[in-house]
Amino acid sequence: TQAHKSIRAKDYDVGPIIGLLVTILCGIVFFLVQVREYYWNSYTISDSVYGSVFYLLTGFHGAHVVVGTIWLLVSLARLWRGEFSSQRHFGLEACIWYWHFVDVVWVTLWCVVYVWFGGWLYMWWFKMWDGNVYSFKYPDAKPSWYAYIQEERVPSWYKVPDRLKI
Repeated sequence: TQAHKSIRAKDYDVGPIIGLLVTILCGIVFFLVQVREYYWNSYTISDSVYGSVFYLLTGFHGAHVVVGTIWLLVSLARLWRGEFSSQRHFGLEACIWYWHFVDVVWVTLWCVVYVWFGGWLYMWWFKMWDGNVYSFKYPDAKPSWYAYIQEERVPSWYKVPDRLKI
């Protein structure tokens, strides 16, 4: 946003370059954090439905972040060469809109993957159904993923009811 506002205000020196550099740095840091998270996860893509969905959603998002970061680097190079002006900056504007779209998708994914399935909302749901996260109609249903969680990584609130233990 800073880069876009600076270009429109005919500030081609510091504003857009700093804006793009900060955004590129954020993209690189995000990617490195995702790589670290994948390395330390106690489940894999083939362990369960949750693992498959988790890696699919975050993997596709990570790929879009990489594409966006490369596009930002190309836009930075074009800005450095003076190819953008206050009247001609569609490439930069499209890149910025793409990056904002990736941001909005991440907020949605974070809410679904980390807040709902990994946080207090999931804890509430899990306790509400007495450990049966699928529905009250199947009292013998077992979460397919709980057998794969390493004992030292089990959250303090996670207690599997005796009737669901394998």
